[in-house]
Amino acid sequence: MRRVIVTGANGVGKSHVAARLGEARPDVPVVSFDAIKLTSGWMQRPRAEIDAALARVIEAEAWILEGGPSLLSQALAKADSVIWLDPPELVRAWRLIARPWRNLGKTRPELPPGNRDWPFEQYRFAVHSLKNRSKFRNGISTALADAEALRVWHCVNQRDIDAAVDEWSRAVG
Repeated sequence: MRRVIVTGANGVGKSHVAARLGEARPDVPVVSFDAIKLTSGWMQRPRAEIDAALARVIEAEAWILEGGPSLLSQALAKADSVIWLDPPELVRAWRLIARPWRNLGKTRPELPPGNRDWPFEQYRFAVHSLKNRSKFRNGISTALADAEALRVWHCVNQRDIDAAVDEWSRAVG
């Protein structure tokens, strides 16, 4: 297994899990979909640029690609495994509340420069994201329903995440 997608809604810990995978298998590069999508100031690149950059990434021999469900339509066909992070909504809400304070005025490592966390902006985004939980879950579930050849871990708690990371880390491929 050398091509894994770490996906889920905002605030589920995708970047953290992807970093753990990268530490376990440093031969496999970690790629953040947000780094592909964003310029600075939380501005999104044109869709054609995003699609072209993602296409280049998924053609590589190995990758750990972390991002929301919008990358699945293009990347699933090239993946050999998926870690779907789907914690309880209260856990996700807490993470979305705490994240801008942990990174106050700084750009998180998985983002391009100039995308600083400020509570007010992040909270507007978090409320929108929390309202769309069923949309995220349904989108991921639908995309994975036809992915019979993939190894899929549906992680709802830390024990599930640890097991997925451990199994993927030990896989040879």
